[in-house]
Amino acid sequence: MSETAQETSSRYVHDIVPQLNSGDVLSHDEYLRRYEAAPEKLKAERINGRVYLMNALRATTHGDPHSILNFWLSTYAMHAPNLVVSDNATVFLGSDHEPQPDLCMRQQVGGSTHLNHEGYLVGPPELIVEIAGSSASYDFGEKREVYEAAGVGEYLIFETLEGRIEWWHHDGNQFIAAPRDADVFKGVTFPGLWLDGDAFRAGDRFRLTETLQRGIQSV
Repeated sequence: MSETAQETSSRYVHDIVPQLNSGDVLSHDEYLRRYEAAPEKLKAERINGRVYLMNALRATTHGDPHSILNFWLSTYAMHAPNLVVSDNATVFLGSDHEPQPDLCMRQQVGGSTHLNHEGYLVGPPELIVEIAGSSASYDFGEKREVYEAAGVGEYLIFETLEGRIEWWHHDGNQFIAAPRDADVFKGVTFPGLWLDGDAFRAGDRFRLTETLQRGIQSV
């Protein structure tokens, strides 16, 4: 008995979305297509057209300091209704960059970012915060260069292995070191945004808040 292969109208092949992998070099549209089809727990970003997937994160070296910095920024934003703090939001910075910073703070009105029709941030936020462990060379190197070129207002990195804090603000041409008084770092774009480095490393939210309140009152 002979059998004849039957054509079907199945769209199976066309509906398959390739898996997102570290090292993929993708266009903006293809990156978003694969990212939106990926599991919800996946964290990824695209810098200079290349995809980076994030590893599992420890509480001690990422989750805990992330929470404290979120608390610190949110406390400051309470005093300025025009400010919004976003946690792990993808930001569109030109055609080749979609970073997903740990935290960012932006001005809702009169700022350098806006929300597109899908709810993504477009344009450089006034402040980006990254927590760097194994990704330190990337956060201090390639990603810093992208943020600088895009005109991000301020960039704060906490390097967890050595407890190093670096904070830069954009002077219109490049990043320069933000002012500091001993181990108290002081924002420029957001006057009164003071970070007590010792209190932060110790996880002392009370002292962290005291220093921040002094900064707010100094304005």
